[in-house]
Amino acid sequence: MAVNFVLMLTERDVTIPDAVEVYRGLEVDGLAHVAFKDVGVEPSAARKLTDAAHADGRQVLLELADLSDHGQEQGLRLALDLGVDQVVARWRPDFATRLADPDAPRYWPFVGALSGSPLALSSTPDELAAMAGQLSDAGVGGMVLMPYRQHAHDAAALLAGTARAASVPVLVAGGVKDPSQVADIARAGAWGFTMGGAALADRHDDPSSVSRRVADLLQLCRQLGPEPGPTEENV
Repeated sequence: MAVNFVLMLTERDVTIPDAVEVYRGLEVDGLAHVAFKDVGVEPSAARKLTDAAHADGRQVLLELADLSDHGQEQGLRLALDLGVDQVVARWRPDFATRLADPDAPRYWPFVGALSGSPLALSSTPDELAAMAGQLSDAGVGGMVLMPYRQHAHDAAALLAGTARAASVPVLVAGGVKDPSQVADIARAGAWGFTMGGAALADRHDDPSSVSRRVADLLQLCRQLGPEPGPTEENV
């Protein structure tokens, strides 16, 4: 797959209250990554969700949505307690040190200046490229960019420039809704993208809609994969 899909069990930057039930209702093959945020979820539900995903052989990403120092510290403790695979947080050198152990979650900090609720990106293309290079040199596992959470610059160009400057995986989060965006993400060479609200929107009226939407997205990711190489028959 040229681009990875991460199912984000959130709406409006908050974990959905029925996240565990929605996850358990999934009937889809090929989904390798699920994610949720530390806001809107009780620790017991976070534990059930993490354990269920791990039992299914899937990786779990936890985003620390409270960007305050206190919120980030609390969220990191939750991530370590749950044993998630990736943790998305503000860039903090002390987090990079604390998550350097091979058994710790991989640290994927946000790239760029973020503020507000829902989060909005305010950095320029040059600032993002510079920070992407700095984070790559800091030994992080990857980084998270929100090109569709701003309107000052062309999102596809912003993404492409940041991805070129990074030497670690780039995950696109926030505002991904349609196939054209996914195509731009794949074209830029980003590692993957998250989708939450757009995949979950119809779940109350039609619970099976989530599985169908996820299956469609995974099929799109496969279609955007690299062209097959030559075979002995056509060399």
